Amino acid sequence: MKGLCYIALIIGFFIFYQQNPVYAVIIIVLFIGLYIFFKSRTSGGGGVLGFLSGKNPQQDSKIDDLIMLMMIQQLMSPNERDTPVIDNKKEERKNQIEKIKNEVLDLLDED
Repeated sequence: MKGLCYIALIIGFFIFYQQNPVYAVIIIVLFIGLYIFFKSRTSGGGGVLGFLSGKNPQQDSKIDDLIMLMMIQQLMSPNERDTPVIDNKKEERKNQIEKIKNEVLDLLDED
């Protein structure tokens, strides 16, 4: 019976959404907000932020600190794989420019 009521509400919201999408979204957001508010009050404390933070607010932060440190180290350290590729491309571009310059000079010298 409860599932049938939910299906009827969903169909009703779909019909209402087709007629007035802005009001339907506002109503859905209000229902979600009220659900979070009342669920956080009945869960025992912490308010809305306690509800959103999960069941165990006192997590072991050593793993989080380690992951953060590794991410910062990767951001700060130079990437050795990318620098030779860039240097090779620069060298290829310089060689190509030098080759074109020599061809142009040879053409000018022939006259």
